[in-house]
Amino acid sequence: MKNFLFSYWLWGIVLLSFVVIILWDDDVEKAAATYVKYRMVLKNVNFSQIEDGFEHARLYADICDMDDNQNNMNASNVRTIFFKPDQASWTGKLLSERALKNPFEAKFWGDVRGWNTDNERIRTDELRYYFNRKELHTQKPVTIWKDNAVLTGLGLRYNTLDKEAQINQQVVIRIWDTASKTVKPAEGVEMLSGVPVAPPLSQLLLPINNLSSATADVATISSDPSKELQP
Repeated sequence: MKNFLFSYWLWGIVLLSFVVIILWDDDVEKAAATYVKYRMVLKNVNFSQIEDGFEHARLYADICDMDDNQNNMNASNVRTIFFKPDQASWTGKLLSERALKNPFEAKFWGDVRGWNTDNERIRTDELRYYFNRKELHTQKPVTIWKDNAVLTGLGLRYNTLDKEAQINQQVVIRIWDTASKTVKPAEGVEMLSGVPVAPPLSQLLLPINNLSSATADVATISSDPSKELQP
């Protein structure tokens, strides 16, 4: 019995049986075809996300590895445009080197840059968006521009519904006035797009000409002995 288990004929028959089953079993063939169908790699892709009949986002990517139902995506060189159903004029854009999407969140990393028509901008190394909470989240250093203010810090939580933002650590806020309020032109100097324009060259040379004339008069008086002061 022991010699029979180690027989080449026995294992040859078993191997041949497996080969026959794989070649003739339609179910195995269908399963293999289904697996290949559900995974794909696309180049120069353009996807649109529809929510309640309205286009919520549009994604462009150079290469995208994804399944057939688009629940899990891994894309490179991502350009994303966001829309709002209640604001037709509002748009937001987000760029990143890589992006990963699953049914719960979308992760962007690699020089993430975003801005919208509300004059808001953001830049960080990694950014996550949670679909259920409608929140942006990161633990990396972040910089936010809003109108005439710049906020920098470490870590961010931003709710896109109520627009409440929270920076966790090392918060620095810089605020400045516009150039039209801080720069005042001198008398006789015109303004061009908030930048003072230099006066004509003749006005700049006028003090030099006056100084030259005064020096010449002093030299003339010194050379005339009749005009010297008498004690």
